[in-house]
Amino acid sequence: MTNTEQIRTKKISFILALSVIIFAAIATYFTLCHDINIMRITTPVILGLAMSIILCGVLQKFFYNWLTKNPIHFYFGEQSSPVIESESTTEPVCIAETKPEQLHHVVRNTTEPVCIAETLPTEQLVDSSEQEYSPSAQSNQEHVVPDCSNESHLEKYDSILEELKEKELKRQVKVMDAIREYVTIKTAPYLSKEAIATLISNIEYMACDQPELYKPIRSNIDNPLRSPGLRHLAWNVGERLRVPLAKRAVFIKESFPYELENASHEYLRLNLRDQVASQIPIDVPEKGDYRFHLETDNDES
Repeated sequence: MTNTEQIRTKKISFILALSVIIFAAIATYFTLCHDINIMRITTPVILGLAMSIILCGVLQKFFYNWLTKNPIHFYFGEQSSPVIESESTTEPVCIAETKPEQLHHVVRNTTEPVCIAETLPTEQLVDSSEQEYSPSAQSNQEHVVPDCSNESHLEKYDSILEELKEKELKRQVKVMDAIREYVTIKTAPYLSKEAIATLISNIEYMACDQPELYKPIRSNIDNPLRSPGLRHLAWNVGERLRVPLAKRAVFIKESFPYELENASHEYLRLNLRDQVASQIPIDVPEKGDYRFHLETDNDES
């Protein structure tokens, strides 16, 4: 409560107290000196005033609540001109069907960028802008107003995501084609046609993270694959498929259980890319590429 309100409250309290004392003194005087009981006269008056004050307060509160929920606009001979409510807006104002005489009012009152969806005729736009702005102010306004497109980047999110998925699928198809060609060329001297088909299926299972579907393979007895060549084969293929080393070790161990009988998964994981001479050398892909160096390997062999 402020000082002004405290002073006002004290004055009202003093007046009420003084009124009660004066009324009590007058009533006592008439009762003692003239044997007149003024309480019979004043009591109905006081009760009537009290009831009127209470009723007035109740009605005021009722009408205030009713008008708050059901607003009624009273016009006493004044007509308000149509105003575009853009003074307190926090969103961009889109001028789609604004009349020429209202255009300068919208640009002047808005505090956010103006998005022009449908351009007005050139003569009308120039006439309305010349009345309010100088050439320098108009040039500044053109730099402030951005050119909004109908479709935002967020609305293109789904289409962009679909394009990325489609590009990744196309890349995976090309990677698998390159792996099939590489595996067939490199393992043909050591595996039968059926064994190569099973090996390619195991590679596809590794790419899909389905190790439970691996099938065992055995290389040719007269010309078998050795452990170093198998380790390098697993590293070369897994590097194109971006598979972790542990999964590459499981793949090659489950695919060639006879040739890698004495090699553990941990040993294979740590020695997939070693510098030991082997039937299948290490083939490191170029940065951002997936292709194998088949011509270089053939020249070296």
